[in-house]
Formats: sequence, C-alpha cells, structure tokens
Amino acid sequence: KYLIMATIYVITGPPYIGKSTCGQYFILEGIKILDPNLFVQSYAELGLKDGYRRFEEQLLGLLSHDEDFAVEVNIVNKAHLQMLQDIKALYPENKIEMIFFYTDNMYICQARSKAKKNSSCDSDPDKITRSYIHTMPLVKRHLNLFSSVKGIDISENHIVPETVFKYQDNVLGIEEARSLPVWAQ
Repeated sequence: KYLIMATIYVITGPPYIGKSTCGQYFILEGIKILDPNLFVQSYAELGLKDGYRRFEEQLLGLLSHDEDFAVEVNIVNKAHLQMLQDIKALYPENKIEMIFFYTDNMYICQARSKAKKNSSCDSDPDKITRSYIHTMPLVKRHLNLFSSVKGIDISENHIVPETVFKYQDNVLGIEEARSLPVWAQ
C-alpha cells in the first residue's frame, strides 16, 4: 500500500450545476481550486491560446510539491477525464476525493445557463442535456479513480446544496441522508 502524500478534491457534475458557486463549501478551507475552463477563458480573453497548458503547469506544480488542492472538472470532457486517469496512474499515493454535484431535475442546469449572461461557457441546451445524461454513467464507470465520494444534491427548493451521501474506500457502508434523491439511489 502507498503512503498518502496529498489529497486532491475533484469537484464534478454536469455544466451549470453549481460547482463553481458552491464547490468551496465542500472542501477544507484554504484549499486552492483549479478550474481548467477558467484558465482557458482567461487566456482567451487576452487573445492567448495556451490557457490549458498553463492550467497543466499549475496542476503539475501542485502535484510535484505534494500539496492538497481541488480541481473542478466536467467528467464528460475527455481531456478532464484523461487528466484524472493520469493523476491516478502517475501519483497513486495521493488520495482523490470526489465531490459530485447532481440533481434529479436537469432543467435546473438549463435554467442556470440561460440566467448566466456574458458567459463564454457553452450554453447550448442540447449539449447541456447530453452532458447531464452522460455524467452519471461516466462517474459510475470511473469510481475506481476515487478514494471517496460525497454526493451533493442540487434542488430548486434549497438555497444551499445538501450532502446526501458519503462513501469512503476501505470503510464499510455508505453514510446517507434521511431520504435520497432518485439519482443517488
């Protein structure tokens, strides 16, 4: 068994689910959060095309210094999924914890995309629908990448998202909320 060197928090879920808005509330205070889409967007606004490369440099720097950090990803994005697979393969001693945002109501994501003005993120309703539909199967298929999963339910009725389950590798059982949403059952 490997000695755990650092903890990497992976904040994931479909687009417009609330990862950027609420992700920091589900990780330890003071943990740096890297968002590859934000790097790409910021560099593009400056007329530069190497935002993802700069993100990768930051990521490698944190990994090489055994620092705890968080990364916001869309697991449907092939580059993001490959990045997680590479981290697991190249740094097996690190603990990778998933904070998974999801909802039974896909239309919450679509409504939020419409509400965001001047967003450079893709807000095509068909792409959001496809991403929403493919997120759960991809998360299930790649659970082996993570040492723990915290399920966060997004609901129209709650201002603050709710943790509905916690699972940790090598611990018997799953800690659940009183009632699970359909997606978490």
